[in-house]
Amino acid sequence: MSVSVHRPGPRRSLGPAQARRGVLALLLGTALVAAGGASGSRAQDVSPAEAAAGLAAEYQLTNADGDRTCALQLSAKRRSAGENARGGSPMFDLSFDRHACAAAILFSVDIAAWAPAPGNSILLLRGDGGLVAEFTEGINGTWEALREGDGVYFLVNPRLADAAQTQPEDLFGTWDLARTPGRPACRMRLSDVPMRPKAFRLDPDGNCGLLFGRSSVPDRWYLEQGDLILETATGARLVFARREEGDWSKTPEDNRPLFLSPAP
Repeated sequence: MSVSVHRPGPRRSLGPAQARRGVLALLLGTALVAAGGASGSRAQDVSPAEAAAGLAAEYQLTNADGDRTCALQLSAKRRSAGENARGGSPMFDLSFDRHACAAAILFSVDIAAWAPAPGNSILLLRGDGGLVAEFTEGINGTWEALREGDGVYFLVNPRLADAAQTQPEDLFGTWDLARTPGRPACRMRLSDVPMRPKAFRLDPDGNCGLLFGRSSVPDRWYLEQGDLILETATGARLVFARREEGDWSKTPEDNRPLFLSPAP
């Protein structure tokens, strides 16, 4: 049995013109890659001053429970030359009511400056550049810090937090009311008809009286600090808090729960 073997023919050398074109193509490709890398590097290279300008605003420094707060104003104005954080990055001015904050947030007495950090973090610093607290960015205009042996603290940008909160137009429409999630007992319409400043007309169907009580059926609704308020003509209120599932539940909890969910 014979086996045929393929032998490649002799390699042909490139002519001068082809060689020049190949070299030019290689050089052009290398230049484009280098330019692309430099462009990407420049896009990610934000100066401390630019980062500070993006973060400078009014903030609320609070403890985890939110019952102790301190209003801070972070400025984009750099402190005098030579005043740097321990890592060498520039420090920026801030202002707050030191007397009021000292009673609410004990470590605020150590705060003298601030600096931006990678990942949009915010560093609160002592006058010598030492770290007081490092706040990492969370969601909805909130930054979080864990102080060893002290607890969790938050920096909240009210402007960003308010923008992220539920707005009345998010709730206009028909909703199911239930004692048990998924088992609606009646329906109500959260209308867009104004009743008074910041309140809108509420249209519950006849079965809702069994859940509210005939004499205490609410006729208006509004949002207050992120909660949904259902209110009667006499001013009696039911407060609903948003749940992670996307519906709303009456708060504080008791033995007569109520749940509101968008009607299908």
